[in-house]
Amino acid sequence: MRDSGKALTVLIGALGALMLLVLLGAGMGYTGLLLLLVLGAAYSWMLFAFVYYRQCRQEELVEVIRAAATAEAPLSPALWAYLRDRPQGGLREFWLAVLLNFVVPGFYWLWYRRSNYDHKVDQLAQLLEEGHGLHEALRMTPRVASRATLLAVALGEETGQLARCLEALRNPDRNRLANAWLELVPRFAYPLFLLFVIGGILQFWSIYLLPKFRRIFADMSMSLPEETERVIALGDFAETYSWALVLGMQGLAAVLILLFVSPGFRWYFPVVGHLYRGYVRSQVLQALAFLLQVQQPAPRALTLLARSGSFARAAQWRLQDARHWVVQREPLADSLRRGNCVPRSMVPLLRSAERTGNLPWALAELGNLLAQRQARRVQRLGTALFPLPVVGLGVLVGAIVLGLFMPVIHLIEGLAQ
Repeated sequence: MRDSGKALTVLIGALGALMLLVLLGAGMGYTGLLLLLVLGAAYSWMLFAFVYYRQCRQEELVEVIRAAATAEAPLSPALWAYLRDRPQGGLREFWLAVLLNFVVPGFYWLWYRRSNYDHKVDQLAQLLEEGHGLHEALRMTPRVASRATLLAVALGEETGQLARCLEALRNPDRNRLANAWLELVPRFAYPLFLLFVIGGILQFWSIYLLPKFRRIFADMSMSLPEETERVIALGDFAETYSWALVLGMQGLAAVLILLFVSPGFRWYFPVVGHLYRGYVRSQVLQALAFLLQVQQPAPRALTLLARSGSFARAAQWRLQDARHWVVQREPLADSLRRGNCVPRSMVPLLRSAERTGNLPWALAELGNLLAQRQARRVQRLGTALFPLPVVGLGVLVGAIVLGLFMPVIHLIEGLAQ
């Protein structure tokens, strides 16, 4: 419920900002809308940089917790030592204040000083000092750790094997998958941004140059070239249906925000949902492998995973369904398949591993295999789809450039005769 409320709040705020953008653009005309869209692209780049920075800081925090748990050292002093080792000083704060005020005036004072990542880590350490468990403290400090970290900590505390659990569930392929998703954003944002720039150039040509060309061609008793007439028709069409473009941009922004903040929406969304479900399966298999290695019974292991709060509601239902079949004394491999927790192709290997007593090893290896497969699929998706908007944009640019220059060519030919 907390995640759904958070997603709804972010979505309403983003749609409100987009509506304000549309109203301002409508009052300022197409050129004003173009400038505002360029500003929106700049803020999107800032958001992308922020998400990538937060992901790197979350990985650093996991390493600090794992090192402290391995050395059996108190966690709160380790976190404070990590903060003291971070870059500090008045000069750094001055430049941060200057740069962040370009984002929003007063942003450094109104938000950053109270809600930056270092402040969240300090709050986490204070909660640990007050006697809260690590998993509870992480949940009370939103966005200080990823869902994968929350899962590892929850299972580590339940089994008393925190360091071992963090190491067992540490998977570079999942980081590779997250980075692959982040790399897709600028790849497809760049052609879209370039499309708006081309639209601005076409609008400038239509307002300032086209009327002059019309008068010149009328004086010379010539008609505009057919290529130019097509470009004019394209511009008229884009201007007539600009409202559809604005609504489409709003819908796209809403979908991207929901994909980012809502695991449930990601689960059911076409294409993305298929990739995300494979990612969740890899997490489940690796976590289940660890729990079986530390001698947890299969029903209890599945219950811990379902109640960890680290998965979407649909994934929790699948885990509960698998637990039901395990309780009915079905083999674990068949139970996972009935709960749709593993692909059908992996069931024979799991059955064989279950008979030979190598089930934890097989689960861990299959979890790694699924993570690698999903990362490759995301990279292939980007590689396969990225040329399409680039080629389409190239064809559009060629047609527009031809239409813009053909009047000049015809005038030169007319004067030469």
